[in-house]
Amino acid sequence: MSGNANEIYPSAWTEQRLADEHVPLLFYAPYLLHPERKKEIASQIDVLPTIAGMIQEPYVNTTLGRDLLDSCLKNNYAFIVNQDGTIGLVTDNYYFTKNVNFPEEQIFPIKGNRLNLSWQEVKTIKAKMSRVTTAYYETARWMLMNNKK
Repeated sequence: MSGNANEIYPSAWTEQRLADEHVPLLFYAPYLLHPERKKEIASQIDVLPTIAGMIQEPYVNTTLGRDLLDSCLKNNYAFIVNQDGTIGLVTDNYYFTKNVNFPEEQIFPIKGNRLNLSWQEVKTIKAKMSRVTTAYYETARWMLMNNKK
């Protein structure tokens, strides 16, 4: 649901519609989990691997999802596809977007309203995030077309 989130979050949450993607995730399993609050970036595709890990069910993960309760969690990203042809990657600090049809790339802070980075730092972060975003997109596209049972 879109709306003005400026009272709670930095402007990118409203202007880039990140508030549309922000959904709390709660696991209630008092016999399996100790109460804690985590702030990792997560996505819907992380739910099944996390539940399988909670119940210690062996499985082969053929998705892009990850077990959020795994203590070795790396690559804290959430991949986003928008209907306007943009794809993006949310990290702990930034929201990176690129258009799949045009060479347009942007980076937005998600913890404040300003990027306190030099031009060179922005260029380096954009280059890395562009590669990772493209990798997620191409992998998801390949999986959609070829990941048959």
